[in-house]
Amino acid sequence: MSQLEVVAQRVLTPLILGKSGTIAPEDQSVIVMWAQKTALTAMLISSEEQRSAGYGLPPTVYKAFHQRRDRMRPLDASRFWVGRYEGMARRSAVHVTPLAVRIPGIPEPNTPQGYAITLLLGALVLHGLFFTTSALEVGVTMDLGMPQLWPADAPVQWPEGRPCTEASFLRLAAGKMLQSTVAPVEIRAWTPATSLPQSAFMDGKVRVPALCGEHSFFYPIALFEEVRRGKFYAFVTGCECPRSYLIHTESDGVHYKAVGAADGISQMYEDLDGEEICIRDGTGVFSCKRLPAEP
Repeated sequence: MSQLEVVAQRVLTPLILGKSGTIAPEDQSVIVMWAQKTALTAMLISSEEQRSAGYGLPPTVYKAFHQRRDRMRPLDASRFWVGRYEGMARRSAVHVTPLAVRIPGIPEPNTPQGYAITLLLGALVLHGLFFTTSALEVGVTMDLGMPQLWPADAPVQWPEGRPCTEASFLRLAAGKMLQSTVAPVEIRAWTPATSLPQSAFMDGKVRVPALCGEHSFFYPIALFEEVRRGKFYAFVTGCECPRSYLIHTESDGVHYKAVGAADGISQMYEDLDGEEICIRDGTGVFSCKRLPAEP
């Protein structure tokens, strides 16, 4: 695996610093492998319980990746693109979002059928996906028009396509810019890993059932009202299990971004770029961070 780091450093360092460059076809598979290795390593923080519930990445993915180390080829049924980031904040990040291949009239699967991977390093964005089995693979395009890095067929000039902004990065990382080329098939985020159960208003707050199915957490109704103004926030909460959650408000509701031990979730929150604000109401003080607006 050290070969991946050597090639990635040689090829990607100028791009990370914002200098124009070319990624040769012979380097493209190695760069995609490096991106997948980086994402797989980051997701090792998921617990065994979380992976069994569909969060994190299953052991079969790690085994499949390890089996390709000598051939230097990415995971089967992979697609990857490369683009430029022009936001002021969020200079590094790794996101993995479970995906489902949706067909009208067919229920959503019980487990993810693919994963979107997004890496941000300075001015460089690497974005792609892989399907859990080749039988599910469909043609996919990417809304920002980033040049395709994998499968490789020609040198890739960087930068090309529309740049990724602070706002569009959130949609990109959530898999919302991936479009199936096969009608009526759609590629969507896997609902159990991205959406919280139905919430309700109670005593001036929004009550949300926690993932454990036994408890609930609350957030100020002021955040719900802010969504209608196009303003979004991140906050940390928890339940009696005990579990901690990193929550984002988005235009279609609240979504959890991570679940785990309090220390780890608190660190993820601290690492988020954004202005922290405090909302005071009759029950106390609620802290949250302002996120970039959606496009």
